Amino acid sequence: MDALHHRIGELERQVAALAAQVRGNRPLPADAARPESSGGPRTDHRLDTVYRAEVHGYVAVYFVTGRVARVRLLVGTDYPPTRLVGMVHGSGDSYAGTVVRPGEYWLAESNNKRPNLRFNVHFTPLF
Repeated sequence: MDALHHRIGELERQVAALAAQVRGNRPLPADAARPESSGGPRTDHRLDTVYRAEVHGYVAVYFVTGRVARVRLLVGTDYPPTRLVGMVHGSGDSYAGTVVRPGEYWLAESNNKRPNLRFNVHFTPLF
């Protein structure tokens, strides 16, 4: 019986310690004030155009169909961005994506400058 009381005491101390940790991990006032939705709607973008992220976001580039091309996904703080983070080939299932931070530039740069290339470019705000 003493072992049972001892074990119950240990469990009560563990529950109290966990409860204190949970209380310490409540959202900060800035987090609680943030709306539940993301930083805005998804938007469609164009190849060979430099964009600047105002919020954290995710850029997705993929081939649909049509003329063959290669698209490089570039990001960075320089204008135009130079850091290669992905590449899409205009054949088969091809996709590139990356996270961009506020203030970073990003570009889906094509090696084929002919009109009507069939690549989709989307930006999804994360916060």
